[in-house]
Amino acid sequence: MDDVSEIKARLTIETLVGQYCQLKKKGRNFLALCPFHNDTHPSLLISPDKGIAYCFACQKGGDIFSFYQEIEKVDFPQALKDLAEKAGVELKEVRQKPAVTKDEKERLRECLTAAEEYFVAQLKASGVAQDYLKKRMISEEQIAFFGLGYAPDSFSQTYEYLLKQGFSRTEIVKAGLGVQRELQDGKIYDRFRNRLLFPVHDHQGNIVAFGGRAIGEEEAKYVNSSEGPLYNKSAILYGLHYAKEAIRDAKAVVMVEGYFDLLACHKVGCHNVVAVSGTALTEQHVKTLKRYAETAVLCLDQDRAGQEAAERAFHLLAREGMAVQAVTFEEKDPDEVVKSTPELLGRILHDGGVPYLDLVLQDLAKGDVSSATGKRAALRRLLPLIDSLASSVEQGHYIGKTASLLGTTETALREDIAKLPKQVIGKSTDEETTSVRAREGFSPLEIALGLFLLYPLKRALLQELIEPEGGFSGALYGALKKAPEAKELKLADLELSDEHRERAGILHLFCEYHGFHEWSEGMAVREIRKNCMRANRELLKVKQLEITRRLKEARLQGKVVEEAQLSTQYQQVLKLAQMAG
Repeated sequence: MDDVSEIKARLTIETLVGQYCQLKKKGRNFLALCPFHNDTHPSLLISPDKGIAYCFACQKGGDIFSFYQEIEKVDFPQALKDLAEKAGVELKEVRQKPAVTKDEKERLRECLTAAEEYFVAQLKASGVAQDYLKKRMISEEQIAFFGLGYAPDSFSQTYEYLLKQGFSRTEIVKAGLGVQRELQDGKIYDRFRNRLLFPVHDHQGNIVAFGGRAIGEEEAKYVNSSEGPLYNKSAILYGLHYAKEAIRDAKAVVMVEGYFDLLACHKVGCHNVVAVSGTALTEQHVKTLKRYAETAVLCLDQDRAGQEAAERAFHLLAREGMAVQAVTFEEKDPDEVVKSTPELLGRILHDGGVPYLDLVLQDLAKGDVSSATGKRAALRRLLPLIDSLASSVEQGHYIGKTASLLGTTETALREDIAKLPKQVIGKSTDEETTSVRAREGFSPLEIALGLFLLYPLKRALLQELIEPEGGFSGALYGALKKAPEAKELKLADLELSDEHRERAGILHLFCEYHGFHEWSEGMAVREIRKNCMRANRELLKVKQLEITRRLKEARLQGKVVEEAQLSTQYQQVLKLAQMAG
């Protein structure tokens, strides 16, 4: 038995977690308040059978090693040493080389760090990039503080540099720095070309991704790293590691939309600021912010899209019990304000804005609130916002203000609020049984594979699923195909790496936690087929977008033969997509 297996055999997951959390028995499992986020209802699920402790709310945890690494903020070698001591296991030998090779995430961080150093050097050497930053009024101090860099206008220069630094093709792609266009020819291209680059970090300050702003006339103004082992855009907030102490001190966080908006706030001395990068605000973002702040100040773009983003943000923030303020200005965004009147932006942010709902009421008061049509429109906007408030007292306050504005009674408004459908802002709107996966970290493809773990006798339905290429899903798909026929599948019997076996255990636990194992045979078949269809649709959509992108490149470069081949591929994928519904 190797060291890892012996430690796991002697130190159970419930024993380890019990040293940090108070456990409550629930059937075969235990529940606890999650130590990784501001948990009020026990959401950490501990499974002695699977040796896993996992929170599906913040998507953290795993086996004893993953749990310990997360809670103690140590790497795997240190976790191995510490847990061996706890378990009374003497590590078999002191090796001349490291006890364990660096895990995948550490290698990807090193790859990103090497890329960051390269991009910084490229920025210093690029007159075009330097001129662009001067035009945007970004100082040398900010360039250095935020680690800004430049990706050269080349399809392979960054990739070739990283190869020379000792990183593999797979590591470069998984780090989100390379794109493999065609699996057959295996050629890899740089993801970032002719772009100003902003390093993106997690809350601990570890680099996880880049955001790239086009300097030339590229079709996409912004390109972000692809998601991978390090980067989950639904969980990462740009600038949080710079801001968290200032947020704690102020008990408030200023929220902006873009990288340059965040830099604008720093220019005027506002350091408790974060930006959402690459996605809309999510529940996970809000749960992270709630650890540090009581109040959120929305400093978003003043156009229609910014107003819609503010409304969506209010729903998410208010539901979590955060106070929501908002600031307004004549210019489009904070970056434009700081260029014209920096003292104005400083004053606006220092004042902290006004309650968001007060702004909405002021805006509605400027329009028609006397006719039946006008009142109906106002109610459509106001009532869902009031319903999102976590405090009954605060709800009562704004119901009173709304009644006064519309010339109606508070009782009538409460009756209308009671009729509102349950809000699903920030969650999957799919009402089918397995829709919970969207907010808990699993794709339809993974859910489908998880159902095959629960119902191995239905593995004939695997043929209805387009075979995934690589990664965890590809490994689990292959392991399921090779697994022996049995009424019950054990994870130990599947041909998986330790990392993929742990992920499969979490997926299995997720499916059991939501009661998928209690279905009738007929329902199991229906749900497996539904998720196979969803997975196929998602995969084909991604393929369509990828082929479309490559088609445009082929046309621009005059590659007639390649363009014809891609057009044929596109038609084939389009037919498959139509068949998949």
